[in-house]
Amino acid sequence: MKPDISIVIVNYNVRAFLEQCLMAIDRATHSLKIEVFVVDNASVDGSQTLVKKKFPHVQLIENRSNVGFSRANNQALHKARGTYVLVLNPDTLIQEDTLLILKNYLDLHTDVGAVGCKLINPDGSFQITSRRSLPTPWVAFTRIVGLSKIFPKSRVFGRYNMTYLDPSIETEVDVLPGSLMFVRREVMVAIDHFDESFFMYGEDVDLCYRIKKAGWKIVYLPETKAIHYKGESTKKSEFSFVSNFYTAMLIFANKHYKHQYSIFMRMLLVVGIYGRALFSYTWRILKNFVSTSIDLLLIIASIFLAIKIWLPYSWLSRFGLILPIFTAVWVVSLYLFGAYHKKGRFHIKPVLWSSIVGLLINSTFVYFFKQYAYSRVVVLISFVLILVSLSLWRTIYRLAGPVAKKGPISKLRRAIIIGAGKEGKRILAQLQDRPDMLYEICGFVDFDEKTIGKAINGAEVLATIDSIRDVIRIERINDVIFSSDRLSNAQILETIILAQGTGVNFRIVPHELEYIVAKSSVDEIDTVPMLDFSGIADPLDLIVKRLFDIGAAAMVILFTTPLVLLNLLVGGKLMKRIVAGYMGKPIAIYEFKGGIRFLKKIPLFYTVFTGTLSVVGSEISEYDPKAYHTIYKPGLTGLVQIKSREKKKSLTQQEKDYYNLYYVKNQSVITDIQILLKSIFK
Repeated sequence: MKPDISIVIVNYNVRAFLEQCLMAIDRATHSLKIEVFVVDNASVDGSQTLVKKKFPHVQLIENRSNVGFSRANNQALHKARGTYVLVLNPDTLIQEDTLLILKNYLDLHTDVGAVGCKLINPDGSFQITSRRSLPTPWVAFTRIVGLSKIFPKSRVFGRYNMTYLDPSIETEVDVLPGSLMFVRREVMVAIDHFDESFFMYGEDVDLCYRIKKAGWKIVYLPETKAIHYKGESTKKSEFSFVSNFYTAMLIFANKHYKHQYSIFMRMLLVVGIYGRALFSYTWRILKNFVSTSIDLLLIIASIFLAIKIWLPYSWLSRFGLILPIFTAVWVVSLYLFGAYHKKGRFHIKPVLWSSIVGLLINSTFVYFFKQYAYSRVVVLISFVLILVSLSLWRTIYRLAGPVAKKGPISKLRRAIIIGAGKEGKRILAQLQDRPDMLYEICGFVDFDEKTIGKAINGAEVLATIDSIRDVIRIERINDVIFSSDRLSNAQILETIILAQGTGVNFRIVPHELEYIVAKSSVDEIDTVPMLDFSGIADPLDLIVKRLFDIGAAAMVILFTTPLVLLNLLVGGKLMKRIVAGYMGKPIAIYEFKGGIRFLKKIPLFYTVFTGTLSVVGSEISEYDPKAYHTIYKPGLTGLVQIKSREKKKSLTQQEKDYYNLYYVKNQSVITDIQILLKSIFK
């Protein structure tokens, strides 16, 4: 029997998004006769196995290499038998009514060859690529030079994405996005499908151009919606994106405008495309060298300052040869220790190791070349200045810069779960067992008013879905996690739109799956049965932590010793407590009883100095040989302590275990600094 709709999905290494997409299609089928094709472009993430095992009704085409978007689509389109064809990206989530609405529209409008729907971003905002104009020289020019962004509401400058139109109004358009395009199969056959000279990007513009040229209308229909996790299905390196995008623009211009516009207009367009591509390449290169440039300037400045400190009257010409050698050694050391790799760019550890290695190499250099022996102390002073300055700017950047939210403590994101049913409880239980998942579950939002105030495994049902904006604001929520057993895709979309503008991330857990699917990540939430505590913190981190404890305790002891003596004179007495220490062993600590109140905890700093306590650690609790105690060193402050203060109540043992495990997994100098700052200023 002939299918009503043939759905074609091209997949490339987005297994979790593909799984969610196929599940959404199953929920949107209703009584329609559907055939689904998945063309896999040599994924290495298990996508093919997923389709075979969980979606045996899907027709899988497995390519041995990445043949591109156009060719992969055509492989399935040549086999499609449906009256209509839906070209769909795997990172797209359709509503339950999407297929019916789009089919019914083409059934009623026989002059329309293709129709698309309203696409929304994961944060609920409208995705402006839902409808576009053809990139004529003028439209392309406004896009290339940025006029379309500066004047989005102008009919003259805002034509590229038609941003001057209300997104809630049905509109005839020139171009629909390749992420979701519902087309008559007869139209596809008549125009000979996608042009395979487009590898990626531009193929949707070319297809729509040929549909219009063949006399068919193209319509944007906002009556139904879909979430598009834009870019996930085509995510590549920044440079390949630039290359593919601007190459596609050139192919389109050469193909369709060669005889339509004057040579001057075409040359202007080509120059504009090359110019914009060059700017994009340059900008991406410069971004990668910012941290290197800062380090280079600070290293040179440190060496100059070291010279002026040790040899204030010396001519700089004496250092004409060794200055560039010293600089090069430290810069190369930074590179070799990963200071300019994406993951280590703003970490202190590579700076420390590279500074030490640079010190050793440069010291060896001046040792063997006696004519430069006068600079040995300069090398040592330079080492100190370089270590401090390079570490300082990285610390400041991680605490206060654009990536501050990615710092260790800031990773612990406040989240709510939508739906307090069986699936919501499962998600909560598994997240509570995964401190490395970085979520602090603040409660549930449900649909039944009778459940408000009910506690589920320590998490309270806070409100109904109608009050989600207030919950997000009051609880300072970062993430909203949907449990999809209680919500349809349409309800998820409505909720996202209801909370639009709150700045939260929306994450979806497909029913009974082990994934949290979000804009830029797929987090597995299956339970980890055991956490290995040995070796979690890097030995270097532990050394730095101990040095920090000694330095902080020494400063406090130095400045408070007169006050401690005074407190003893006015009646303060040292009281001994036996508390649980490292590995749960009993330790003795001392506090003041009586005397000056604010000095009560000062004796604890002596214990920190000796290494029995730490400035930042687990909660200090009375020793009980029969009770379980945290295995890491107790501290004057810590994650449990500040979270208890933030919540203004004592934490449950389950909550304490969660925060203790989280701290052990994420322990670092930056983590301790953040906890300390929160303790002092909040």
